[in-house]
Amino acid sequence: MAKTLDLRKYQEDILVRIKDQTRSADASARSRLGVRAGDDLLLVGLEDVSEVLPVPEIHPVPLSKPWFIGMANVRGNLYGVSDIAQFAGQARTITTAASRILLTHQKYKANAALLVNAILGLRALDQMEEQAGKAEPGSWRGGRVFRDAAGDTWQEIDIKTLLATSEFMKVGLAQS
Repeated sequence: MAKTLDLRKYQEDILVRIKDQTRSADASARSRLGVRAGDDLLLVGLEDVSEVLPVPEIHPVPLSKPWFIGMANVRGNLYGVSDIAQFAGQARTITTAASRILLTHQKYKANAALLVNAILGLRALDQMEEQAGKAEPGSWRGGRVFRDAAGDTWQEIDIKTLLATSEFMKVGLAQS
């Protein structure tokens, strides 16, 4: 008889292994999860994400902003799914096999999921050069900006600030 795979346990095991690798590494070699959202390369703190999942079925919500894709049921819990690239002013993300949703950590009590084009793996900050003056202070994009060895620019994002932004949390269209 074929052995069944518990997808939730598998995802949790991957995150635990990633976090263990990060903890065991030298303190100066802190890592972030690298993702592509539209044209942007973003760095997300591992402590800000509880799970990374393939895109589930998403149910549209009428009278919501275009970047708010809808609601998804993840193991009996409802999550509001937002297209982070479109929220940042880019074109709507076209979902492919590489697309993923990032579930924000439960410590934020927001049940928010962020749609990204792809997961690009862990990025060690000590292997990148920090750039001066490109961050947006006070914004969810207010984290540091880095350039990697290939010359690509990576923006560190602040999930806590994003979830505290009224523009992000108010997904309904304003009534005139």
